Amino acid sequence: MIKSRLFRPIIPFLLLLTFYILPGQAMADATSITVSIDHDDGGRISDSYMQDLLAALNDNGCETILHAGDGPGQLLFDSRPVSIAKKDRSDYQLIARAKTLDGKLTVRGAFLVHASTGIEDLITLQGERIAFVGKKSWSGYHMPMRSLQDAGVKEQRDTFFYVGNHVGTISMVLHGDVFACVTAEPLASRWAEANDLSIITLTDEVETGGWWIHRSLTEKQIMSCTQSLSKLERSQLKALPTWIDGFEINGEQ
Repeated sequence: MIKSRLFRPIIPFLLLLTFYILPGQAMADATSITVSIDHDDGGRISDSYMQDLLAALNDNGCETILHAGDGPGQLLFDSRPVSIAKKDRSDYQLIARAKTLDGKLTVRGAFLVHASTGIEDLITLQGERIAFVGKKSWSGYHMPMRSLQDAGVKEQRDTFFYVGNHVGTISMVLHGDVFACVTAEPLASRWAEANDLSIITLTDEVETGGWWIHRSLTEKQIMSCTQSLSKLERSQLKALPTWIDGFEINGEQ
């Protein structure tokens, strides 16, 4: 009985504390912008890297939280070329384009092999093991596949492998798991120079992807997130494809 009398006053206190805390949390979530990233073109998917990105956005004035539901968040990174993504993003506004490591708004795919092979044309890759980023990657699959098809190279069983990111394809070559790989340029040039690799050829250019924000958000929110994206440093972009150096604000706003 003594123990019951001692703990009885605590219960109303906890209920009262919950009454004050939960509305405050709900209010914070209601004003935060949900963020999502498609990893079709790579990027580290660990929660820690995503939280680093969100922290950077918040520090720069864009109040964000990780999107937890189905479908895209209110602020989303779409790795597809912007002209293609635009076709099914009518409810979104493009606010920033991805820039490559050499500052361009277009990206190419590159075929890498060990320089010691002496290979100079794609047809030599027929029947060889090749590492790609993934079947939805433009610089790491779509554009390279066009080049292979134009050269007459056809996929054979157990010769094409999908790694999930650009650096991973290069690692497959360096470790001898595959004969060749595709990755984005100029990332390819940097790795080739440092690891005695050679570029057989480059694909045609394709537009980079970018950040899209839902049109239902206020102008103030859109401007805050736009400015925040322009301030991101490369060390804060590990959740995104490795070839991205930063973002250029879309001039159509």
